[in-house]
Amino acid sequence: MYTPHGSTGNGRPTVSESDGTKRIGSLEHHLCGAGGLLVAIVLTVLFYPVLVSLALGLEMLATTALVSAVVLVWCLAWIGLELLWEWQAERDST
Repeated sequence: MYTPHGSTGNGRPTVSESDGTKRIGSLEHHLCGAGGLLVAIVLTVLFYPVLVSLALGLEMLATTALVSAVVLVWCLAWIGLELLWEWQAERDST
């Protein structure tokens, strides 16, 4: 059976480092990013009135605070999903 370079034969691409460890593939990385964005959008929709009421006190910086909060949630969700994926795949380096 043909196994493309960078694949383990089960359809899940992994990239091997020079020391033999494996790291997350680009497809998994992009899926986690999209999932993190989805989590950020859902949380923004659910908590939008609370976010706006908190940001109104900042006057001119209110929109900056809103965007910063959404980007922060996106990044944290992205990192969390990647850590969860690695833990599930048992590829963590610890």
